[in-house]
Amino acid sequence: MLKQDLLLGVIKLSNPWRRTPLYYAIIEELERRGGSTKDIDLFKALRERYKDLSYSDFLKELMKLEMQGLIHVSTLKENLRNIELLKSP
Repeated sequence: MLKQDLLLGVIKLSNPWRRTPLYYAIIEELERRGGSTKDIDLFKALRERYKDLSYSDFLKELMKLEMQGLIHVSTLKENLRNIELLKSP
């Protein structure tokens, strides 16, 4: 029984799955939503997967993707942005 407990402990500690990078999760979510969505809706969807995601980090990642030409962010209102997927990586 000790070997089984030890084996279970090793399995729990050695998790082969890694967390999806944020930039890839943003692109996946945009594809799932038809290529366009509002920033607050996208943030809420990503927040379910990344509990520790701050809005500031989210905006930084959007800026990186926009600079790479993968997405386009346009301002609809003062605090509301539309995010559009231009191409997948």
